Amino acid sequence: MTFYKRINECNMFNEINYFKFYVKNFHVGYIKKKNLNLIKKFPNILKFDNQKVLLDKKFNNFNKRSLAIDKIFKYLVKKKKITSKHREFFPVFHLFKFKPLLKIQRLLGPFFGIQFFGTHINGFVKKKNKFFMWIGKRSKKGNFPNALDQIVAGGLPYELSVKKNLIKEAYEEANISKSLITNAKYIGTISYRVENKIGLSRYLLFCYDLELPHNFIPKNNDGEVLRFYLWPIDKILKIIKTSRRFKFDCALVIINYALKKKIINSTKLNSLLNINEDTKILKGSKIN
Repeated sequence: MTFYKRINECNMFNEINYFKFYVKNFHVGYIKKKNLNLIKKFPNILKFDNQKVLLDKKFNNFNKRSLAIDKIFKYLVKKKKITSKHREFFPVFHLFKFKPLLKIQRLLGPFFGIQFFGTHINGFVKKKNKFFMWIGKRSKKGNFPNALDQIVAGGLPYELSVKKNLIKEAYEEANISKSLITNAKYIGTISYRVENKIGLSRYLLFCYDLELPHNFIPKNNDGEVLRFYLWPIDKILKIIKTSRRFKFDCALVIINYALKKKIINSTKLNSLLNINEDTKILKGSKIN
């Protein structure tokens, strides 16, 4: 396995297998053609037109749109197409600088191919010109049990700014204080598209670097991390390069970190990390 393969695995998407999904004439998602029979049961909510699925224009505000899509969510739960009991609303944007068009359950995101957002932190320590990074091993509580993870990584819920979500996730996952997390440096975004059983998972990740004190020891507060390790970056990159032990999106963020720190030198890898056009949604946005 190579870094190229790890990145490419997160960008395999054949648009021919999907209908584009529109809300208020804005293209916001992708619906797998195999799922069309499920949603054709909602002609009062969704309209079909020339390889497109459109939310009916009568749902003309945030609340109406959110309630309409939530009916489809409840139907998919009833039909056991969605089995997880996790409930959390995520925003659906046309442009990130504007208010969201609606909110939907996080679990429904891949069904509609909605682009969601996440915040990831590379928590590193520098010792004698060598880089070490804190790595978490995920518990069995959530998705990807026992996979390796960054010190902090989480999705962006509805009604939380990137900054507030960063503070919340840092405390919950690693007991990083608000005063310490303010030292985190925003280094840009990466995006991915991954097909799964229900549809297309699309995320744009806000990436941060945080240099941690040598005496800092992370402590998990939400039960999602089993234990932490402080490993040299070379060891971490070798694991990413030779196995799938890391959760796939965390591997992307760490590869990006290594490129920016010039631990890895590759113009091709840099371009591969940005082969999606999903970053257009951030046009004109202020992230911090």
